[in-house]
Amino acid sequence: AGLTLHALGQLLKGARHDERVLMPQDVVHKVEDFIKTQVGDDVVEFKKPEHKLDDLVGFTRLKSFLKDELIPRFQTTGAGALPGAAVSGPIGGGKTYIFEAVASELGMVVLVLKGIRSKWYGETDVIFERLRRVLKALSRVLIFIDEADTQLGGVGAETMDTERRLTGKIQSMMSDPILRGKVYWLLVTARIHLLSPDIRRPGRVGDLIIPVLDPDGSDRRDFLLWMLGSSVEAEPDEDTLEALLDETGGFSAASYASIRSELKAMCDRRGRKLTLEEVRAALHDRLDPAIAETRRYQTLQALLNCTRRQLLPNPAITEEDRLLWHQQIALLEAKGIR
Repeated sequence: AGLTLHALGQLLKGARHDERVLMPQDVVHKVEDFIKTQVGDDVVEFKKPEHKLDDLVGFTRLKSFLKDELIPRFQTTGAGALPGAAVSGPIGGGKTYIFEAVASELGMVVLVLKGIRSKWYGETDVIFERLRRVLKALSRVLIFIDEADTQLGGVGAETMDTERRLTGKIQSMMSDPILRGKVYWLLVTARIHLLSPDIRRPGRVGDLIIPVLDPDGSDRRDFLLWMLGSSVEAEPDEDTLEALLDETGGFSAASYASIRSELKAMCDRRGRKLTLEEVRAALHDRLDPAIAETRRYQTLQALLNCTRRQLLPNPAITEEDRLLWHQQIALLEAKGIR
């Protein structure tokens, strides 16, 4: 796992001194200490999500794809290894939560890059080289970059020199054959179009760009039942369910989670479970913030950048349909939506 003989000796001596069996988590903790010592606490963070894919509500097709295709590709170390993937979709769609579950399923070291840029001249290059050495030493590691559009800059002439060099080096690492099957990149963003085209190309995360869209079909019913949870005194009949589905049309995963939390709080305040009429009154009282056009823009960009037909709402998509998405994006941009 990249540990020195000295570090391994410390592990063995510690276990012998305490008269205990050396466990895998002891090695993981030692690897964490090693990486933080080499790179710095303010540069990387270890992600240790506890939830798994089976804990997720809805997203039936996406979960099947993740279990059957993405995770096996991330677990492959040969020529079939995937260098990385990008995850796109509108804000509030559940991207981070879903792919934290993926990281949990993989069972490998998961690093979150959080402060690779330095305000000191030349220090960013030094930090990057330290990170590169550490990644080469590890057997397998997943680099998780949330809000990737803000973490990774561009490579154009208008970009600062330091930022351009850093982005170029990260792009080079993504396609480095030496690191293939050892380092996997997972970039999560609601603004996939702001990632450099160089990052989105095949051979980097462009091999797989996954859209995370709002629940639809049977997934919406799953989310609705999860939202009601144990907060209602009686299960809704089919007519009531249909009415509630109409009232929650266009809800995102975050919207369902927000209402679920509100219903639980109402139960606590009243000291009892709620009637379905009270639930409907709470839904009627809710007003969504004015972000619908922004979310629509982000959804269109996620659809347009998706690299797998099977992940689209309609896999039989045509070039005419894609042209229509382009036109809708242009109309929203003309209104100042970005």
